Amino acid sequence: MRRDIQSIVGYAAAFFAATTATIFWTRYSGGLALFWPGTAIAAALFLTLPYRKWAMPACILIVLSTIATTFFGFGPGPALPLAFVNIGEALLTAHLLRKFRPQGDYVTSGPGILALISIAGFGVPIAMSLLGSFIAWQAVGGVWLLHTMAWIVGHGLGAMLVMPLVLLIAAESKSDGTTNSSLRLSPRRTVEFFCVIALIAGISAATIFQTGYPLLFLPMVPVVLASYRFGRLGATVGVLVVTVVAAASLARDTGHFAALDLSMGGKALFLQFYLAVQLLIALPLAIALNQREQLVADIIQREALQRLISDHSDDALLHLDRDGLIQFASPASRALSGLDDLDGKPLSTFFGAFDQHIIDEALSGARASPGATRIIERSVTRGHATLWLEAKIRAVYAAGAVRSFVVTIRDVTARKLDELQATREARTDALTGLPNRRAFLDMLEEHLAHADESPFALALIDLDHFKRVNDTYGHDTGDMVLKKIAGLMREHTSRKCVFARLGGEEFGMIVTRDAVENALKICEHLREAIADKRMADHDGRPFAITASIGIARILETCSPSVAMNCADAPLYAAKAAGRNTIRAAQCEGAWGAPTPLARRRVLSDAG
Repeated sequence: MRRDIQSIVGYAAAFFAATTATIFWTRYSGGLALFWPGTAIAAALFLTLPYRKWAMPACILIVLSTIATTFFGFGPGPALPLAFVNIGEALLTAHLLRKFRPQGDYVTSGPGILALISIAGFGVPIAMSLLGSFIAWQAVGGVWLLHTMAWIVGHGLGAMLVMPLVLLIAAESKSDGTTNSSLRLSPRRTVEFFCVIALIAGISAATIFQTGYPLLFLPMVPVVLASYRFGRLGATVGVLVVTVVAAASLARDTGHFAALDLSMGGKALFLQFYLAVQLLIALPLAIALNQREQLVADIIQREALQRLISDHSDDALLHLDRDGLIQFASPASRALSGLDDLDGKPLSTFFGAFDQHIIDEALSGARASPGATRIIERSVTRGHATLWLEAKIRAVYAAGAVRSFVVTIRDVTARKLDELQATREARTDALTGLPNRRAFLDMLEEHLAHADESPFALALIDLDHFKRVNDTYGHDTGDMVLKKIAGLMREHTSRKCVFARLGGEEFGMIVTRDAVENALKICEHLREAIADKRMADHDGRPFAITASIGIARILETCSPSVAMNCADAPLYAAKAAGRNTIRAAQCEGAWGAPTPLARRRVLSDAG
């Protein structure tokens, strides 16, 4: 609250001083002031306060405006109505700026300055000119239209000239009392600033106070210099200096503006136009230069940060040209690529020539999708080791076209091994180490897809009376039995014959290729190995385990459930036949001649 009061007092003092001076010095022919900064100061004050706090400063400014107009302007009659119009104009300006440009960047961006000029320089002065000029016309007479034009130009010029400077000064004092660096000048820069301002004043005086040569363009040169060297501060103060010199020339009735073949009101309007043009050149230039400096500083900071990251990152950071050739490579790139010099080389240098088409597709995808990141993962060989590399590719767009690419490459071998391990564990039975039911069904689907061209054999193996083993010897002994049975199956596992644990004491077998003809023999050998395997519990008590097997030859494509049923039916037949035996869904000559033991045990459900 105390800070708000201090701010209001400061703005009020500046408002009264500026309005008094302009009324006293720039009212020609008894009309409106040539230059009116009061609206700019008042509007800047309202922009610093929330709406709920506008009432008190508005009343204070109305009183001060009334006093200034009473003693230095039109007298007490029109003073109060004009005060209401002037402060109303400031309130409307602040409201519209806050509504249409809530970012508050009125002097820091192109759209912001455009909003400031449109609203404070043109829109609001035009809207309030009808009422204000009518009061002036009632007070001093004359031509009402000239009063209207004088109001629009004087108030618009005052807002455009003074408001940027007031907003800059207000922006310097933050709520925490700290000061930004935009107005804080070193001693050396301060001397330079005043020298440039003095140069503007000298050239303006030499140009405006003489009539021999048409040199009104010359003050623009040092104003542009001030804009270049000191940004928005230089631009606004420079144009203000030109304004003071021009107003003094017109007040003394000497120089270019006084020599114009126009009435005093016309000369004042021309001077206002001249100053407005200077401002509209200098201020946008200063804003553009300020944005350019900020952009350059931001680029330098980002480049320094990127260099720091690239020098200490384990990831390879690359910059490619539009053709996909390496222009910059961070130190980690050498370790991941195995090369010391990567300049001008393609991205496939990190991978392999056989991956070139994959990389080309990723670059094309990044080029076609602005803002999208393309990711590729490939395995590479470095010496005797195999690594997995992940590359993330993004296109850099400028002026509507792809200018380059940025790429990061990372060693993801550890993650990939974890993924492979997780996949393997998800497809492996934890107790026996054999493939689990999910893996078995996946293999079955693959073989079923080509069963018409490549018939295969499917067998289901079930351990006999396994529940009795668990109940008699305990589950630990039961687990030991399952592991030993799995070991026997691994001995029979090959590229042509694979086993899996389907759950509990049930196992599955797939036999492919030329081994299909010997599927019955494989099953018989397995059955005999299981029956001959000596088991013992933890106390050394021996016992035996047997297995029943159902087998089917799959000759055509079908669903996994149908295929499993084909082998499940003979399995039940084997159990019904007394267990420790084999039953086949088909037992034609294609199976081959069974062994004498198999001839006794293997019966056919089909024939």
